[in-house]
Amino acid sequence: MATEINVSNPKLKRTLLRFQAKIAEGDYYEAHQTLRTIANRNVRSKSYGDAIDLLYHGAQILLQSSQPATGSDLTSYLIDVYNESDTKVTTESKARLIQLISLFDPQEPSLKHVGVEAVNWSINHGECQYGDGDIHNALGQKFVECDSLAYEAERHLVLGNSHSLDTYVKHIWSWYQQDSEKSNIGLYVSRCVLNYLFIQNVKNANQALDELLTLFTTEYPSFKYEQITESSVSVKLFDSLPLLNFVQFLLRVVSTGDPKLFNVLVGRYSPTLDSCELKDAVAYIGQLYFGIQVPKQVNLLQNLMSGFLGGR
Repeated sequence: MATEINVSNPKLKRTLLRFQAKIAEGDYYEAHQTLRTIANRNVRSKSYGDAIDLLYHGAQILLQSSQPATGSDLTSYLIDVYNESDTKVTTESKARLIQLISLFDPQEPSLKHVGVEAVNWSINHGECQYGDGDIHNALGQKFVECDSLAYEAERHLVLGNSHSLDTYVKHIWSWYQQDSEKSNIGLYVSRCVLNYLFIQNVKNANQALDELLTLFTTEYPSFKYEQITESSVSVKLFDSLPLLNFVQFLLRVVSTGDPKLFNVLVGRYSPTLDSCELKDAVAYIGQLYFGIQVPKQVNLLQNLMSGFLGGR
């Protein structure tokens, strides 16, 4: 299907139609170089709107024509123009990038780099500390299609929008289903919950916990638990799954903001946290929510963000 060229400038439209015709003839290299040259001229004359239209439609045509290398090049150039022109994150500006991301094959190597560039642009020209959630969601939904990109998918889904949570929960559940030791459920649930707590998204942490617990108790009823309810707060206390119990109590304690309760909880489950190598992660939660200083620097959030801030 031919890409619809919706631009108001007649000269620009003719240029793009010629470009589209060359692509249809298989003359990919010349078409790409010609469009890039014209875009360069527009950038030098600060005709940023024309450059953006050229690069967006050109990248779209190339990606739809199974030309990921040149399509990626024009996408990166588009982001460069966004940065140079101080283009802010708006519904329209990010929609262009989301549309282009949707056209990439998830295994295309250049997509990771394009993702870094897109997120960094949204950090520098938007209002979201960790980058625009819609862009993160587009990348996460794309990467989750490929098993070898599971960790890339996770980082973007955690930082995504309201549509990302269900995908992330399914992603974590899929990982767990591949684990032959079903008593390891706590490792997977804690991973999901802690990731949300690291970025202070308590709402998603609670929702993810509820969804994963429902999946687990429905699928594996052999793991017995006692339902404890007090003051409208409910916890499923499992006989042999201490980490899963800890995560539930942790979210309840976070909601109180009481550092004494936090210290009591950590002390009670200290052997479990040691054996699961979660002491540093929980120490960071203590610092973040309760102001409890840790003796050494914990860079867990930095590690989570490292793939976005200059990484590839």
